Amino acid sequence: MSETSQRHRILPILVRAVVSLAFIALGIGIYAWLYWTRPQPPASDPTTTGRLRLLVTEPFQLEVGRHYRAFGQAQARDAADVPARVTAPVVTVHPNYREGAVVAAGEPLVTLDASDFERQLAIADESLKTIEAQVSMLNLDRGSLTRALQLAEEDAKIAADDLERVRRAAAQDAAVAREVDRARGAAIAAERAIIAARDATLKLPLRAASLEAERARQQASRELAKLSLERSTIVSPIAGIVQSADLEIGEVAAPGVRVARVVDPSAIEIPILLPAGARRFVAVGDRVVLRADRADAVEVVARITRIAPEDDASTRTMTVYAEAAGSNELPPGAFVEAEVSARADHARTVVPRRAVSGGRINVVRDGAVHGLEVIVEFSFTGSPSPRLPDTEWSVLSEPLPADTLIVLDGSRRLREGAPVTAVKPGVEADSELVGDRPAASTPPSSPSSTPPSTPSP
Repeated sequence: MSETSQRHRILPILVRAVVSLAFIALGIGIYAWLYWTRPQPPASDPTTTGRLRLLVTEPFQLEVGRHYRAFGQAQARDAADVPARVTAPVVTVHPNYREGAVVAAGEPLVTLDASDFERQLAIADESLKTIEAQVSMLNLDRGSLTRALQLAEEDAKIAADDLERVRRAAAQDAAVAREVDRARGAAIAAERAIIAARDATLKLPLRAASLEAERARQQASRELAKLSLERSTIVSPIAGIVQSADLEIGEVAAPGVRVARVVDPSAIEIPILLPAGARRFVAVGDRVVLRADRADAVEVVARITRIAPEDDASTRTMTVYAEAAGSNELPPGAFVEAEVSARADHARTVVPRRAVSGGRINVVRDGAVHGLEVIVEFSFTGSPSPRLPDTEWSVLSEPLPADTLIVLDGSRRLREGAPVTAVKPGVEADSELVGDRPAASTPPSSPSSTPPSTPSP
């Protein structure tokens, strides 16, 4: 192998090695630069204090009720799925029958073919006329049959008298047996006429009842045809906005099939699932803060308007319903986070949530730090203290003395009994604290000022 070919093989290897070393050196340089320029937390100066300086605060006594965080989905309080109620093809689509259109209550949306219903109405009207004519004829027959019964009774009386005379004459041998039979036949015929006339007269109420029933049936058919004729024009039952329009001209509408959905977004209702144990704390009228599930959501304040009477045994939850005014911040269908604030029944001890870690807080007594076991009853969000920037707070089940100094940074590992210097928020030396917030993040105040023990929420 020639020297030139060997040089061509070695040169790419050297280039790759130099480039690799350059990248490695660049990475080491960037790491060294980041390491030496990293931010250093300010440290206490033992030469001036000899103690660790810690931010502390005093507990607050607030009348605050239990807070529950839950989720729900906003829905319009007034919404209607508009169904068809008759079977007929669509012949007219009105101008506001389109998605996003604003409609008024009773405004027509769709008109169906009503020719069949018009014929049914006409048939029912003619049937009623026929029944009315039959009723008039029955009234005429009532008078005729009554008179016929009277004549039949008179005829029967005459025949009975004639038979009696013939029988007396026969007893005196003044009449033959043939005359007696003839008179008896006439009496029987007259009695038969009475029975027929009386039977026809007694049937008159039954015929009248039958005609009345037939008239009621035809009137019901007429009303049904009239309703079908009215239902052939489908109207909006409420005022709102058309969410969906499902039919087009020529399509056949069927009873129960949705034609449109109309939503009134002016009032929103949100079903919220809470733990079943919250039933004895939550009441109608309690405040609910709603926040839509998006980054720039604005809080909306609502009130509980009703509470479901039963708990869900499968999820061990109860349902409360909150109502709020509709807006672009809370449209129907939005998934929302809800914070339910139950009414306060007594004052409770409130501390910043960051001061509690693992069920313990650190307190300063006689210049030394001590750990204290606490039980957090519940937590809530808000800004009850004008001197602390915290928005997350914990409510303790057992009260603490008002002059207790609580270390704000509960996550710090502090030796039991270690000497410390307690500094309240607002002191200028706070910028020298280890692991605590700088004084610039708290409102300025005089070094001697302390946060009030019972600020108003």
